[in-house]
Amino acid sequence: MQVQEEAYFNFVNSINSDATRRNYEYCMSRFLKYCNLDLNSFLRSQQQEMSGLIIKYLVSLKISSQYKIVIMASIKHACEMNDVILNWKKLKKFIKSG
Repeated sequence: MQVQEEAYFNFVNSINSDATRRNYEYCMSRFLKYCNLDLNSFLRSQQQEMSGLIIKYLVSLKISSQYKIVIMASIKHACEMNDVILNWKKLKKFIKSG
């Protein structure tokens, strides 16, 4: 299995609920499209760069804070399932309704 496939495999197959899986995949694909990266490239970025991308994305969205929480959860899940550690407490400070 290639690294790209493995990162995505870990992300998708660790979610039990079909509805949650669809939601997380959608949120993640939108985030990665915004960053112009694939999941593996994002996960290989420096921590500071990753945090910056997440913050810029959350601040740029003009949506409810509840929806931003779902987006954050999907990104966090992808990171955690691929052993990437970020300062989530700091990142959560950028969840405000748009």
